Amino acid sequence: MTEETGGNQRVKHTAAKKVTLAHVAQAAGVSQATASMVLNGREGVSFADETIAAVFAAAESMGYRSSRRAVPGVGGPLVLVVVPNVTNPYYSTVIQAIQQAATLRGYATGIYTTYRSLESELAAVRLARSMGAAGIIFALLTHPEEVLRQAGRKVPMVVIGDRRQNLQVDTVELNNYDAGSLIARHMHQLGHRHLAYISTTLDQANPIRTQRLLGLRDTFAQLCPEGGVLVKSRDITPQTELENLQIEHLVGLELARKCLGDKKITAFVAVNDMVAYGVIDAVRGAGYSIPGDYSVCGFDNIFPSGFAGIALTTVEHYMCDKGRNALEILHNKITGAASKRNITRVEYSHKLLVRESTAPPAATSR
Repeated sequence: MTEETGGNQRVKHTAAKKVTLAHVAQAAGVSQATASMVLNGREGVSFADETIAAVFAAAESMGYRSSRRAVPGVGGPLVLVVVPNVTNPYYSTVIQAIQQAATLRGYATGIYTTYRSLESELAAVRLARSMGAAGIIFALLTHPEEVLRQAGRKVPMVVIGDRRQNLQVDTVELNNYDAGSLIARHMHQLGHRHLAYISTTLDQANPIRTQRLLGLRDTFAQLCPEGGVLVKSRDITPQTELENLQIEHLVGLELARKCLGDKKITAFVAVNDMVAYGVIDAVRGAGYSIPGDYSVCGFDNIFPSGFAGIALTTVEHYMCDKGRNALEILHNKITGAASKRNITRVEYSHKLLVRESTAPPAATSR
């Protein structure tokens, strides 16, 4: 059954009639071959933004699901969510936020862990293509140049990362340099003069960690030139991260112990909350109190940090908001609501959450 509207033919379908690719093509005003190539992301073929938007809009409004993109037993197009690990609650929270938004939009989700390995990040892109995924969300991308070179624009992609990476891809960001500066100001206001920064691998593949350190060190040097920031880090290979479920806690524990002999240090800043938990255990295990003897800060505000026994001062990183926003940006690219030629950047502001793990340094030396 058809009806004429403004010179264009529109197809009506009853609930009992299956929507086919031919129906979508007719509604979008394109050939069936064009509709197929647009919906399946055919490599080596490009179309005008208006054509892409028309095809995806028609498919979505009519409830069409491409057999290539449908997930067996689920029915919705697949979004692959790529994370370094699932042991850190930061990533598990981001995953669940993405899944909440994906469910509302009718997508199925798959989870792929990389442990920060280049080979695994490249494999995730290949997997997304082979499965006919509608898009990919990287909760962290440690080798952007290599991965984006391989991915190109063939599969819609969103990356959650640091503002200063300047990736040529849709991103949901937070300025980690400023987050480090925020903690530096907090520590200085409390009266601390010598800090220890405890971190897992610090290199170009981990800009979030290095930017937090730079923001902390630069700002603290300006506010307290007579003080200093001692940096302690341990390099972690992808294999080590895969094999050791507690590696971040272990790094915090081991490196903090090495700093306890330095009587000048009165506060620890951990690269994230998981490392901070290790620092807390090292301090308390040595017979010291928090914050009476040492103050401890983290980053991320994962959910255990608010527990009464931890009460960690940390920087809010809006995990749920970033995850949901990443899915919405990806959805707009998949459906053609946003141009594939344009890049969307969304930046979240940071906020310091002051809890019971920080206080002015003790008046007497230990």
